[in-house]
Amino acid sequence: MKSRHAVLASLVTIALFCCTSALAGSVEIGFVDDAELKQWMAGAWLTAEAPTGETACTPAKFNQTSECWTVVIFNGSSKDVKLEFTTSGEPFVIPPQGGMRMLGPGPLPCLTHLEPGESCFQDVTFWPRTGEVYHGTIRVTVKSGNGSTSRTFGVKGTSDYPPDLQAAEEVRQRHQAELKAIPHVASVELDNTDREALYSPAHRNQDQRIRINVTVMNHDDIEAVRKLVPPKIEGYDTEVTDYEEHMWLM
Repeated sequence: MKSRHAVLASLVTIALFCCTSALAGSVEIGFVDDAELKQWMAGAWLTAEAPTGETACTPAKFNQTSECWTVVIFNGSSKDVKLEFTTSGEPFVIPPQGGMRMLGPGPLPCLTHLEPGESCFQDVTFWPRTGEVYHGTIRVTVKSGNGSTSRTFGVKGTSDYPPDLQAAEEVRQRHQAELKAIPHVASVELDNTDREALYSPAHRNQDQRIRINVTVMNHDDIEAVRKLVPPKIEGYDTEVTDYEEHMWLM
């Protein structure tokens, strides 16, 4: 591996990065796994082939996030560049300020701009609502006064549930279409929250029940939807609740 401070002309030979003619040889955009990220953070060029297909995120636990590969950018131009990150939508998300990862000296999490000679990284997170297999894209756009370049990376997300939740997930998937066909239904998810314990820890239920959670966007629709949802589906209790957006804690 060459030093990041090597002659910029060598950039054109590196297969990992793809730039338009306006920015060719001046800005790197890469999508790397943890091993490559550590090398890049230490100041090395990455000479591996860019991923041409989907890359797999770490399987997510129930109601938890997991990490996908990381976007890395080096601005070798003489101009400040603007950075934009977009995803194809949930469950692939760009966490604020690179997920606030702290890796010590070296490149920092990407913000909205990148100065000449600076590098940054951007985490990509998988945050699924269900145990289905998800496919999506991450698009990175770099703009300057001389032009712009963009790169799109394919990602795949899966989940890792314990046996009891996996069994419930299979039931949820079998009935998802019919439940989503009910007017005002936003999503069909699983819920094992001990709601009594949220307000009174003394009432914590050690045998938490898994429920099929049918959500609505408008709270006023809950009662109407509840009348149309069976109280039990293949032995699992159902509930109708408000749809909750995923929120990041800053």
